[in-house]
Amino acid sequence: MSAIELRDNRRCFACGPDNPIGLHLEFEWRGDRLCCEWVPLPEHQGYAGITHGGLIATVLDEAMARVLWDRGTPVVTGSFEMRLRAPAPAGSPVSVQAWLESGRGRLSRCRSVMTAQDGTVVAEAQGSYVLVPGT
Repeated sequence: MSAIELRDNRRCFACGPDNPIGLHLEFEWRGDRLCCEWVPLPEHQGYAGITHGGLIATVLDEAMARVLWDRGTPVVTGSFEMRLRAPAPAGSPVSVQAWLESGRGRLSRCRSVMTAQDGTVVAEAQGSYVLVPGT
């Protein structure tokens, strides 16, 4: 496999400010957790009124990868697993937290959770992230 170069052109679907159809997620550190608030729009639904699970996965994966990128570690997702626990109504804010669970060599493991305003856990995810050297 040839080496890849990871460049930020500000058009990432999840966090890119220059992507006109992107989610425009903005993250902040709260202690050792990277956090964001997101309001899924009606355009983000799968079934009527319910946020599409694929977009929930996108947000949780982005948060976990950003835990490492924000620390200067360029990574790509190696594996990702999510458990949906409750519907996320379109139009209702959710909170996301992500954190580093472990790291060794080129591989890091992270976890993330999405909760509704009332504290209900919407989804939980874990993933493995692989360092891309030379980026």
